[in-house]
Amino acid sequence: MSPDANIILAGPMGAGKTVAGEIVAEKLGRQLWDTDRMIEEQTGLSIVRIFSERSEAFFRSLEREVVKTIVREHNLVVAVGGGMTVPKENLSDLMENGIVICLMASAEVLADRLSKSCCRPLLMGDNLEESVAKILDERKPSYDRIPFQIENDDLTIEETAAKVIEVYREQTSDV
Repeated sequence: MSPDANIILAGPMGAGKTVAGEIVAEKLGRQLWDTDRMIEEQTGLSIVRIFSERSEAFFRSLEREVVKTIVREHNLVVAVGGGMTVPKENLSDLMENGIVICLMASAEVLADRLSKSCCRPLLMGDNLEESVAKILDERKPSYDRIPFQIENDDLTIEETAAKVIEVYREQTSDV
């Protein structure tokens, strides 16, 4: 893969994609694109409002358009929404010009991390860990298609970012 390939961080909500992405982008002198933020800026609506006022299907169509934008760019670090790589065409397109890395954690760890977050439309309900486990179970086949996996239950965000950079360098021979 070319050294200017995008670094795409995928995986479930709470896996640390954006925060690790910020560190990776800073260390490699790249720009970070967060797809949820891009959609919020484009629509002027929060993700929660998009889900409640429009629909999840509408949100997924916006994600598809963002994928089309990302694949025309290079030298980015991109944190994608937790469901963005579920459609095979999104993952396939992202893999064409980028190194896709799945950050993964257990449902228990993700629930703990997400308990400090407010606005997650797919996690509305009584039992956060059950909701997270259900989403993880549904998306597992999609996440398993991602070629590089970093399990970060026991890693700090800095260690996670370091592992992302390690995968990038191994895949691009950029030492």
